[in-house]
Amino acid sequence: MPYFQIRPRHYDNGESYWVEASTSAMARRLVALNVEGADDVRDLKKFDCVFDRSEKPPEGFIHRRLHGPVAIVER
Repeated sequence: MPYFQIRPRHYDNGESYWVEASTSAMARRLVALNVEGADDVRDLKKFDCVFDRSEKPPEGFIHRRLHGPVAIVER
């Protein structure tokens, strides 16, 4: 399964998220459901979602650039 990075479009120093998911839509959904305050990652105008294997969180986790890992509890 691919890894995705979700990152702010116009703010390079903002929080980014890496997650393993079957599609970019699923990656956005997992982050929005499991990371407090990240509901807006579904907004295509605010966040990009690209293939990126530079961070590979273990299965069941999301890697956050600024705040470390968070467990996926909702799918």
